[in-house]
Amino acid sequence: MYSDYVLSSFRSFSKGTSGFNQLDASSITVNYMFGNWSDRFFANTFFVYTKNHDFLSTQSVVEQNYSQSEKIRIHDRSFFTISSKLDYYYKSISSNLKLDLGYTKSEFKNSVNNSALRQVTSHNYNYGFELRSGFKGPFNYHLGTKWITSRIETTITNSFTDVVSFIDLTFMFSEIVDVHLQSERYYFGSLTSKNEYYFLDFEANYQVIQSKLKLRLTGKNLCNTKSFRNYTVSDIGTSSTEYRLLPRFVLLGLEYRF
Repeated sequence: MYSDYVLSSFRSFSKGTSGFNQLDASSITVNYMFGNWSDRFFANTFFVYTKNHDFLSTQSVVEQNYSQSEKIRIHDRSFFTISSKLDYYYKSISSNLKLDLGYTKSEFKNSVNNSALRQVTSHNYNYGFELRSGFKGPFNYHLGTKWITSRIETTITNSFTDVVSFIDLTFMFSEIVDVHLQSERYYFGSLTSKNEYYFLDFEANYQVIQSKLKLRLTGKNLCNTKSFRNYTVSDIGTSSTEYRLLPRFVLLGLEYRF
């Protein structure tokens, strides 16, 4: 509802419509579930389609040193998403396999640098799996990988795929000693350099007095990853954000329950 431009982020200004706007939309949602959570096989599928008969888009001006965006009201926008999750328990390996599939498509229009309204189409795909054990012994694991593909189509097309993988290990040596290891790998297909990151954490617990006094040893960022950088793509540009991380460290803790 801003009637003039206000600073919204670094060198970016935004302007509203100067008033309250009621927008019309129609939506349909379908959810189908096969089986129960306790069954050997379970599946859940979710579908949503939304049609915005009118919506608030943007009229942007992008310069070298700044950008400004003004809200405008135009017609017709559609949004579609579908996701499925499937779980199956393998008795032979005492493990549960989970598949995760999803697709989202969004279509809208906007204006950049005083151009006519242009069509923008966004596609997002995600697919991955997880495998979690249910052993009765002292060892269990949980591992998985997820791929995320994004594509934005305007006058040009930007596309990239990111991958996130993890392995978690649990060791229950006895009722008083347990060890947990967590590892992660990030791969950003949109980055041309420094596009892989590895993380490893661990935690070891020793029950000095059962349910009363616990000794804990914790290690974080054992791979000593010094920074983490991610990448985003929109219909008007790309941006990269880098975070400095705490270096590798190990902590010794004592927990006492009253």
